[in-house]
Amino acid sequence: MIIDKLNHAAHNPVYPQVIRHALQAIIANKPQQLANGKYPIEGELIYFSVFDGKTKPLEEQRPELHARYIDVHILLEGEELIGAATLEQQQQPDGEFDEQNDIGFFKGMGCETLIKLLPGELVILFPGELHRPMATPGAPAALRKIVAKIDVDLIKE
Repeated sequence: MIIDKLNHAAHNPVYPQVIRHALQAIIANKPQQLANGKYPIEGELIYFSVFDGKTKPLEEQRPELHARYIDVHILLEGEELIGAATLEQQQQPDGEFDEQNDIGFFKGMGCETLIKLLPGELVILFPGELHRPMATPGAPAALRKIVAKIDVDLIKE
């Protein structure tokens, strides 16, 4: 997991080139001006979605993880709380893993780290990292965000 600001992360030489490439492409598309929808960068290998949503209390959000894609959550407007945890805490799957949509849900988080995102900030979650986005510690509120997907095979050696 990585926590950073979009403008910094896009040029951080420590991050894998494919992550920097995806972030630079997002910035070049002027995401604040984009309509809600899915935007390809490199087909289904790298793409991002812009959407408006509403946060929910943390306890109402279902823990999830992915196997194929790196998730990049970028907040454009509002505030968001994302819970994150390692999977080695004996959490139980909550249904079958959906390979087509690359998502599996779980019951419980175990020892959870809370990440508060403000506009312009991002969190990068790698496959197998349990998380529950779109949360709030208080009253539900509107937000606008991007979720980018990067095929993990692009950074494997």
